[in-house]
Amino acid sequence: MNTYRRLYCLALAGILVLASCSKPGNGNRTPDGGFILRAGVEDTKTEIGEQSGGSYPMRWSEGDAISVNGVASVALTTEEAGDSQASFTFESTPVEASVYNILYPASTQDNKLFLDGKRIPLYGHIGSLDDIATMRSPATVVLFTLKGSALITHMEVSAVEGEKIYGQFTVGKDDAGALDGSLTPTEGAAPYMDITFGSGLSLSSEGVKVFFPVPPGNYSKGLKAVLHDNGGSSMTLRMFMSGATLQASHAAAFTPVNYVGGSEVVFSSTDSYEKIDGVEFEENAGADSMQATGGSTTVPIKAGTYNIWAPSARKSVIENPDTYPGVSEQRSWANSYLAVAEMIEWLDCDIMGLQEVTNMVYKTANTWTKGKDYDGNYHFLSDQLAGYGWVIYNAANTEYDSWFPDNTTGGGLGSTDAIIYKKSVLTLVSHGRCWLGGSRTLAPQDYSGDGYGTNRPAHWAKFTHKASGKQFYFITTHLDLPNAGGPGDDKEYAQRRNATELIEWFAPTYTDESLPSIICGDMNCDSGAANYNILISGRWKDCRDIMKADGTLDFTELRYPGTMNSDKAETAIGTWRPDHILIHGCTVSYYKVAREKFQTADGTEHWPSDHFPIKTIINF
Repeated sequence: MNTYRRLYCLALAGILVLASCSKPGNGNRTPDGGFILRAGVEDTKTEIGEQSGGSYPMRWSEGDAISVNGVASVALTTEEAGDSQASFTFESTPVEASVYNILYPASTQDNKLFLDGKRIPLYGHIGSLDDIATMRSPATVVLFTLKGSALITHMEVSAVEGEKIYGQFTVGKDDAGALDGSLTPTEGAAPYMDITFGSGLSLSSEGVKVFFPVPPGNYSKGLKAVLHDNGGSSMTLRMFMSGATLQASHAAAFTPVNYVGGSEVVFSSTDSYEKIDGVEFEENAGADSMQATGGSTTVPIKAGTYNIWAPSARKSVIENPDTYPGVSEQRSWANSYLAVAEMIEWLDCDIMGLQEVTNMVYKTANTWTKGKDYDGNYHFLSDQLAGYGWVIYNAANTEYDSWFPDNTTGGGLGSTDAIIYKKSVLTLVSHGRCWLGGSRTLAPQDYSGDGYGTNRPAHWAKFTHKASGKQFYFITTHLDLPNAGGPGDDKEYAQRRNATELIEWFAPTYTDESLPSIICGDMNCDSGAANYNILISGRWKDCRDIMKADGTLDFTELRYPGTMNSDKAETAIGTWRPDHILIHGCTVSYYKVAREKFQTADGTEHWPSDHFPIKTIINF
């Protein structure tokens, strides 16, 4: 099968410097049938730089991807990033059209942008694939300098009057079909966003720059930003309280401010309001600085768990209305897989455990025979998550990942677990998978000796945090159902066997007690169950329990502990909490069950899975 490579160099409008582009000229076709699209900017910075000539220069980052008429590029590697110019590789050609719309971040539709508060969105269009690409930002960038000695873990930004600033937006088109830069929130777009700092934002007396992009428009009562530090304190910043009409491709820069926990600062006006020049700075400026208060080093890791609901299970529910009344066809995997991907991207975790992953979810070497969904097409989650690495094995304990792309033995994935991680943040050191029960190292079988219960896989991996060099272990699993049965009709027998294997054998065997470790997954048990008591009987403790005990758990989480829909028809949030994140050798400063809905194939909003994902911030 031929692969067509497309190379693009992209920049913002108004500053094209054609002399900076090397030969051959624009539109020159490459030997493999591709082409080169060229543009450039005057300056290159590795972060948001000082204002210069009415501009704030920025850069492309590892993991960035663009799309042309809904066809996404390959994500930039470390070697390809770091400049104000970039070349993007495309493995398929956009359908021939009179106008080619270009978006960043990459989108599966040619006029949909997902605003996450971190990446500065861009749009552009060309009439021919031989033209020069000129891109602009449809957003306003709010920028301020923060001084002090604290380590900032995350920032919550909200529009005081409820104007939509986060989520999916439609980019308007002119009569010719070209994007015009206007942004209209789609149903479900939110007036608030939570921005986490990848390695923690370490403040200093010199100050670090903090920014977030928002849609342009009239903010009648302004914006509010609440900054949280790793000690559990916070500071509130209020901006544009008298109202402001923000413009696209501009930066609103405020005076420097000292971070003081428990205080509030009201900005009366901006220092400048200038056109932005450039693209993105990954994870906000200063994110790689690790120096915390008092000279200690603390590494925040955004860790999550998500049961994504296997395609076969979705199909069974939809096709049995007598048992599951009112379940929408939109909850099928084919209609929901993009919503699942959007949820994961929105959570922005550095590492996650996924459960119920199958051939229809992850592209394996057996794709052509085992990977098609029930509508006869491929709907791979792995294709949607640019920048994430995977640790995943098939049913015969044979590894499927980027290091073994030619593996064709051992059948399909069945329904298994996976670990996904940001390759820009973490380095995978070692990994493996064993079974909780039976022979422990071979394919699934009943528990040896008594015939009760089924084996469940557990995946483990060791990682190095790139910025700090610190290492930790991560485990994910999916334990048996509470009614699996056992001797004397003991409904929790198999589940207790799973938990005992996990806590007394698997986790101690494959982790080093001197290093931090995280265990997560769908444990199929709530607090107080016999199985749960086994899970917290070892050296690992539940993040939610920890924050509840020290009084830092959010009121919403106290009131709504459930991590599942109450029924498959999405009528309410359930109270059962089968999903858990356990930690050892580290602390937790943030815990959230994400219950946001996302658009499915017909544009209606649904919970992407029957489970809700959990996001935490774990500090090493």
